[in-house]
Amino acid sequence: MSEALPRLLLVTDADLSAGSQGAGRALVSLFAPYPAGSLLALSGSATTRFTMGGGHSVLAAAPPIPGRIVDALRHVVGDVDALWSRWMPTFGLEDVAAFSPQLVLAAPTSPVGLALADRFASAAPVVTFLMDDWFDYLSSRPFAFDTPRRGRALLRASCRWLAISPDLAAAMRTATGVDRPTLVVQNPVRLGAGEPAALAAPRAGRFRIAYSGSVWPMHFDALAAVAESVARLRAEGTDIEFVLRTSPFFWQRHAAELQRWGVVGGGFVPYEDLVPALGEADLLLVASSFDAAQAHMSRSSVQAKVTDYMASGRPILACGPEDAASNRFLRERDCAYFATDPSPGAVDAVLRACVASRNEGPTIARRAWEVALRDHEIGVVTGTLYEFLRKTMTVN
Repeated sequence: MSEALPRLLLVTDADLSAGSQGAGRALVSLFAPYPAGSLLALSGSATTRFTMGGGHSVLAAAPPIPGRIVDALRHVVGDVDALWSRWMPTFGLEDVAAFSPQLVLAAPTSPVGLALADRFASAAPVVTFLMDDWFDYLSSRPFAFDTPRRGRALLRASCRWLAISPDLAAAMRTATGVDRPTLVVQNPVRLGAGEPAALAAPRAGRFRIAYSGSVWPMHFDALAAVAESVARLRAEGTDIEFVLRTSPFFWQRHAAELQRWGVVGGGFVPYEDLVPALGEADLLLVASSFDAAQAHMSRSSVQAKVTDYMASGRPILACGPEDAASNRFLRERDCAYFATDPSPGAVDAVLRACVASRNEGPTIARRAWEVALRDHEIGVVTGTLYEFLRKTMTVN
């Protein structure tokens, strides 16, 4: 890049710690190569200041209100945690002033992130990055903090947008009635010097399906459809298992169902160990909810795990509705198997076909890896993203 990158203030409620998943992990990966002195982050998930990968300072901005109180009040007066974040003292204000940002990157994933973005929007021109279509789908009352109105206002006030998928970019235009220069950005991946070992040959022995990452409502029913199918196939005599690699929080949240289906707990895998761990499976599950209440999430979000899976050398199974953004992404690149009908018979048939075609796995996995190498390697993605941000600074 011919000119210096802007001093960037990243404002989010996502977890930017080393153990982050989903949106937080994508942000950590996207900005790890950014010049250390040119990026300052503020996280509504952080209770203490820390240093993010790449040497960037992260200021703590978590509202000091117990979650049980916040949840109890959402249906009464609304998002009091967001109200606090918008108006009450926030650690790091002096740091932000001293940093003197040239650009604010707002990446809200909840009302708290939106409130923080609102608070710092006057510090410099704003670029808003959305990873889900969530503003208009909250159950909380708008009295304390009117999230839909403030979300649309933030988008309109932004000079440029980043979106996780073309579908989400279109939803942003529809919601606001305006358009902005937009870059679609997915989670980048770090690729080794050579091909992943898993590409060399299919596995032998018990057929293993694995899922790695968070298990939110936008994932659970699709994940459950596969887990139940695995249990049925195993009862019929197929040597098959489903391994769930997630944090204790998500395992405990669904422990009764997971144990009933015989799901194997794989524990939480640190990001730096993820690719070898994924290589221990025959099939990697991307789960997008079939539930109509989660349609806005399924339609808009290309999940961060998609590109991580593509880099692993193992084939992908995308379970979810036809119009799910992750499914569309993988279908357009012809690099996954699909289960788009949640009925038990349909899912069983897909899994039987995947088991039967085990030896063909490296072929479909190679197509995915080649796409990851061409389009999603971290240098390729961050080079395009950083140039987009640099140009934003020069035109404002």
